[in-house]
Amino acid sequence: MATILLIRHGQASYGQADYDKLSAQGIEQARLVGTWLADQPIDVLFAGPLVRQQETAAYARETAPNLPAPVTLAGFAEYPGFDMVKAFMPKLVEEDPELAMLVAKPTRELADRAFKTILAKWTRDEWRIEGVERVHEFTRRVEGALDQVVAACGSGGRVAVVTSAGPIGVAVGLVFGATAHHMVRASSVIKNASVSELKLRTREFAWHPDKVSLLLFNSVAHLPATMQTEY
Repeated sequence: MATILLIRHGQASYGQADYDKLSAQGIEQARLVGTWLADQPIDVLFAGPLVRQQETAAYARETAPNLPAPVTLAGFAEYPGFDMVKAFMPKLVEEDPELAMLVAKPTRELADRAFKTILAKWTRDEWRIEGVERVHEFTRRVEGALDQVVAACGSGGRVAVVTSAGPIGVAVGLVFGATAHHMVRASSVIKNASVSELKLRTREFAWHPDKVSLLLFNSVAHLPATMQTEY
């Protein structure tokens, strides 16, 4: 059987102008992931194309020099959260005028409320706009990346993937036949620098839900309590 380890990136710079980079805590989380991976024989390391994903792989390799150089797979990028907010905010304000305050007096509470509302509409494919990736396009993209990972596993291989919460939610959802909405919904609980483990039981090395089992989900046992974060 082959093993796929799905690792969420370390804490990004939430609330900063440049969100797509690791915070100081995210860097330390990534190094702790590396310390854990140092005892794991990893044949191939994949990483999504985002800065926070690439940095997590790089800092993990600082404490796990045995890790191979990461192979970038574009399919493991996160869903287009910022594009959705930008595109759908006018629609949201029409339905909930109170959220217009986000422009004049932004607060984290209002921002979280707006994002969760937009995300729910997007995951049900109720709101769509040209140029913004639709939820089914996102899940198909991730599934295509998983096909590439499975092809690289080999018999008894161990592969690690540094990605984001959304793609991990898709991978887990595919195992259980979840809807796109529930795949993304499941991703909302995935913690920074967490590890989820899939076992692949096939000789064809192609992704098939009936041949994949979830052994571990959202584990942060390798992180001290003070380093466990969701945002």
